[in-house]
Amino acid sequence: MNDVRMWLAVAGLCLAAWLVVPVAFPPPPPAVAAEDIPSIHYVCRESGEVFELPLAGDRREHPETGRPTLVPAVYDARRKRWRPGPPLEAMHRMGLLQQQAAE
Repeated sequence: MNDVRMWLAVAGLCLAAWLVVPVAFPPPPPAVAAEDIPSIHYVCRESGEVFELPLAGDRREHPETGRPTLVPAVYDARRKRWRPGPPLEAMHRMGLLQQQAAE
């Protein structure tokens, strides 16, 4: 029990475990609350119906038909209606998708 080499080996193993375990088993990502996900307008390419739904990608399933016909929408002020917009990445680059400040 008084052997220094044994204590150095135990300390070395503990140090190795302390360095390796976080890399091998990273902590899970933090949970995202439902109110943190922004809502945007989606328009159906077939019927033209407009839905305000949580942001979930470039295509979504229509709530009634189940087919992936919903795409992100932009408001056309000249025609006073929603129309299909560009992909989300392009909308973000163009400044059409802004994070709303928390109130």
